[in-house]
Amino acid sequence: MAYIPDEVIEEVRSRFDIVEVVSSYIDLKKAGKNFVGFCPFHSEKTPSFTVSPEKQIFHCFGCQTGGNLFTFIMQMEDCSFPDAVRLLAQKSGITVDPVPSTPAEKREAQTRETLREMYSLAQKYFQAVLWRTPGGKEVLEYLYKRGLTKQAIMDFQLGYTGNSREGLTGELQKKGFDLELALKGGLVGKSSPGRYYDYFRERLIFPIWDSQGRIAAFGGRVLGQGEPKYLNSPESPLFNKSRTLYAFHLALPHIRREKKALLVEGYMDVILLHQHGIKETVAPMGTALTEKQLSLLRGRLSKVILVFDADTGGEMAALRGLELLKNEGCQVEVAQLPQGRDPADFVKEHGEKIFRQDILQQARSLVDYRLYTIKKRHDLAKEEGRVNYWKEARKVLGEIQEALEREEYLKKIAVEIDVSLEVLRGDLENIIRSFPAAEKKATVKEAARKSVSLKELVERELLSCIFQYPRYMRELRELNINPDSFTEGPYREIAGILFELDQQGKEINTAALLSYFSDQEMHKLIIKMALPDNQNDDSKVEKIFRDCTRKIRTLCWADERERLIKSLQNTVSREEISTKLQRIRDLKKWEEELYRSGEGEGF
Repeated sequence: MAYIPDEVIEEVRSRFDIVEVVSSYIDLKKAGKNFVGFCPFHSEKTPSFTVSPEKQIFHCFGCQTGGNLFTFIMQMEDCSFPDAVRLLAQKSGITVDPVPSTPAEKREAQTRETLREMYSLAQKYFQAVLWRTPGGKEVLEYLYKRGLTKQAIMDFQLGYTGNSREGLTGELQKKGFDLELALKGGLVGKSSPGRYYDYFRERLIFPIWDSQGRIAAFGGRVLGQGEPKYLNSPESPLFNKSRTLYAFHLALPHIRREKKALLVEGYMDVILLHQHGIKETVAPMGTALTEKQLSLLRGRLSKVILVFDADTGGEMAALRGLELLKNEGCQVEVAQLPQGRDPADFVKEHGEKIFRQDILQQARSLVDYRLYTIKKRHDLAKEEGRVNYWKEARKVLGEIQEALEREEYLKKIAVEIDVSLEVLRGDLENIIRSFPAAEKKATVKEAARKSVSLKELVERELLSCIFQYPRYMRELRELNINPDSFTEGPYREIAGILFELDQQGKEINTAALLSYFSDQEMHKLIIKMALPDNQNDDSKVEKIFRDCTRKIRTLCWADERERLIKSLQNTVSREEISTKLQRIRDLKKWEEELYRSGEGEGF
């Protein structure tokens, strides 16, 4: 890992309160000493994501994710630890100078930095072609006819490629950029003879940004004849379409304020809706929503409205992803446009007020919409149509978790197909009963846990006591308990850092301790110990500490006795045998004396 001095990391960490950092991403509510909210890393219906201002850490009791503010930034922004430190350092005005790292890390960092420079050059080149060439003026006329204002074109940094085969390629060469890297970043292509050419030609260009507003890729729309109609940059070290929502960084402040987001299908839909004041709008990169895209929205809103074109089937793919948000309590709706219209055309013609009133306010719930699309495919005037409608509809109803909501839809369908409510209810219950087998199997699989030894359980409880009351470290030293007393593995590693911090006279701080480890599983373990499920009072913690220290000593002695007894088989020297036997007797005696003392009998 690239090295950043500990004092710099500590200074950055001290500048921020983790509650404020997390609150900039998700909504938190005060709950006792802590703050809680919906976890941005997994689907849930009740908030289990906890932030401790006292310890400056977070923990989700649902998915077991946890860490300090750097861990949170790493997972939300999908970046490395050094990048998380630098991101926060930049916000607080702290300069993090370049530091030594491994050759591989240097190459990776340089690649990303060079790609950003190339994308920046490309964006300026595309804008210049749009605004300063005859071909660009024609494209501007097209954009104005579509209803875009000059300000919107500038805000979304739109550009044009022209018809030159090597326009951008030549600019990159002039600046001395490696064209092989430009090929990897999707700015140029390469012919079989080995000649480079512009990847985008004769296309309107839409910059695609990451969640921090940095250009990560481009989308190109052909304006005349040609296929494909839309062409995006290939995935690169900076761009992963499954993690990207178009214009997310522009929409985020409005999503937070409105507590809702609009999902549309195209770049032009996003731009025109933003231009008309509907700025909580984003677009997925493709129709199927991914878990990572949903995580950008999760915890920041209470409603998502899907507004896809009326004459495409794209919304059905998106609906499958939105089920995840619905199942965790987010309201999901589908707004329908008149046949043959898209959001861009409708808002351009009717404006914001009518769009909100006639389209958004008339949106159907997710279940309503799914049933509506099923019903459109069947003729309910015929018995066969009614039967087939019910066969499909019952699958939708079977997925509804709330019994009251399910009952209301049952009543509605019973009237639509003229069948007794009791008959439909009985049939649906049979369908639902067929679900648990697979679900139970999955639950059992998820519940499986790696078996741990008694000693490891003791070590975990002991470390938990230390996290709550670091003063116990001195007693551990007095009892000759040290890192070697712990089982080799994560507990010994954690104990080693704790003893090192204590020896150096540094404060044992959970948030700071997490910075010593990059492994997410280690973070989860530390958070689990620092935020135990059952908070105990001082006397209870002290009792647990006494129990643990006594048990860990007896277990260490027992392990040593066992090793010595085994080693006797290969010992020839009488003197060495005598020494080992004496040690075995001493270990046994100490163990018996400790038990007779009555110390820790409640473990």
